[in-house]
Amino acid sequence: MKDVLRLAMVMPPVVDVPPADALDRWTTVTATIAALAARGDVATVVHARHRTTPAEVAHAGVTVRFHTSDAALVAAVRAERPDSVHVHGLGWTRLLRRLRSVPAPVALQHHGEPVFTGRARWGHRLVRSGVAAYLFTGADHGQAQPWLDAGVIAPDAAVFDVLEAASLLPDGDGSAVPLAGNPAVLWVGRLVPGKDPLTAVQAFALIAERQPDAHLHLLATDRMLETQVREAVGRLGTAATRVHVHAPVPHDRIGAWYSAADVFLSTSHHEGSGYSVIEALSRGCPPAVTDIPPHRSIVGDLGATFAVGDAPAAARAIEQAMSTPRADVLDRSRNVLSWERVAARLADVHRSLR
Repeated sequence: MKDVLRLAMVMPPVVDVPPADALDRWTTVTATIAALAARGDVATVVHARHRTTPAEVAHAGVTVRFHTSDAALVAAVRAERPDSVHVHGLGWTRLLRRLRSVPAPVALQHHGEPVFTGRARWGHRLVRSGVAAYLFTGADHGQAQPWLDAGVIAPDAAVFDVLEAASLLPDGDGSAVPLAGNPAVLWVGRLVPGKDPLTAVQAFALIAERQPDAHLHLLATDRMLETQVREAVGRLGTAATRVHVHAPVPHDRIGAWYSAADVFLSTSHHEGSGYSVIEALSRGCPPAVTDIPPHRSIVGDLGATFAVGDAPAAARAIEQAMSTPRADVLDRSRNVLSWERVAARLADVHRSLR
């Protein structure tokens, strides 16, 4: 007979759209609960907040209950007598204060929030004694350290490395878009300082000298730094024609870009996880990524990493990634970065807390 773990999962943000629409927006959460349900040894009930409408919705065999107040949500969780409680996000101080009445360990999962300062820091310190564990992508590589250094998380708190999500790309037919270049280097993200597209261009400038057929493709959304990026490209001389700034594409088509690229480049300064890296790996695209905790947790020994803002090291990482077999990348994606592994890790963590 299976030892079934009773897990209460809490989504604290207050929504004011129809409950079913809220589920459509919570893509990583719904994928997570579906993966947990598929295991058969975790009984999950999701509790969420709605501004006006209490409701109950089923998703992948899991019940999602919407409550119109924190008090009602906590009362429902307490009545279920769960073995463990999983809260998405590190904020929500008032809700955490109420959750102290639930006789079960509470774990908080980080989703990219910046380290708390001021009142938020002190507010969390007032309730942190009721938190049994904190979950970060990259915890084993220092992702939680800034929170510990700031005194938000207690020095003796349990911290677990948990992959935030697996790939949400739809199953494809393996097709690829025609991307020029040998190698074709793909960068995906917003043209903003934190994603550092200028370092990507600078790294390509060095690559272009040694790889005359290389092309850089920037698949860009937010265009805050577009002027600076185009000015930097313009300074590349003849190599400027080998840098392409593309308009964003729908999510259900981006897998073809990862399939076509020879190297996936990320110059991010910080990430809560790294969805684009995870998705690139799911299509076998070798990574060259910044040496930040979540990236290290995701890529392992694959490809190459480089220090934030270090264009020469990024250029070397791109060339190193070129020699990474796509089969090795796909193996890691299937065996380490799957939704099954996400669910298995969560189940292990909550069993250890119980």
